[in-house]
Amino acid sequence: MKRYSIYGVLILLVLTIGACANKKKLTGGGKVDTTETLSPEMELMYKKVFETQLPYTWFAASGQGKIDWDGQRLSARVNVRILHDKIIWVQIQKLGFEVGRMMITPDSAFFINRFERTYAVYATEDFLREYNVPADFDMFSLVFTAGAYLPPHIKTSLVEPDGSLFVQSTSGMNARHWFDASSLLIRSLITDPLAREWTSIYSDYKKTNSGQRFPYKRSNTLIIDGKPNIFDLEYTDLVIDVPQEFPFSIPSHYEKI
Repeated sequence: MKRYSIYGVLILLVLTIGACANKKKLTGGGKVDTTETLSPEMELMYKKVFETQLPYTWFAASGQGKIDWDGQRLSARVNVRILHDKIIWVQIQKLGFEVGRMMITPDSAFFINRFERTYAVYATEDFLREYNVPADFDMFSLVFTAGAYLPPHIKTSLVEPDGSLFVQSTSGMNARHWFDASSLLIRSLITDPLAREWTSIYSDYKKTNSGQRFPYKRSNTLIIDGKPNIFDLEYTDLVIDVPQEFPFSIPSHYEKI
């Protein structure tokens, strides 16, 4: 396992997500990347999808993260701050002490490992490539802000007998989303062309300070080569659209790796 395993886990959670472009606007808001003619039923389902995506400029949350990864079990406190489309800042703490810190922008990724007194700097694309992850900055944000994902270039979408939405793309990325009776997202399953699966279960919905209901608990299971890897995130505090700071400095005596 790589030295920055906890960061690698967060990155790998979004390895099944692809880019979005050429989107078709719905009559009720939101855009879908498809050439399909959408029926009223499908328009309604896609409206549910877009309502799961939290609108924000500033995002700040803290809570507990638990990881079962490559035979290791880890738990830590996670503090997250995001400036939409610009900065993702994450602090990892254990027993009240900082373990590590990362800051990612669309161009650059910076990491500090307090235990080993090391740091790393990457171009964001290079960092994602090192982990063999077809993801980008926007997709990585979804790990923390939740919301139903739609793959690019949708060729087929349908409502399954159990009421879930199934979406198939020309890129080989597929998504399936389940909603409860009040249209809240409760489960998602994403698969990619390499047969990797990412399952998310959402629960403990509460209203944010902006008024939108948001799942404070999210359980993620990533299956690679038949092996399940788990990352659970449970927020205890969350605030939307309150300006945040992103402190990040690398001590001069830390070693670059």
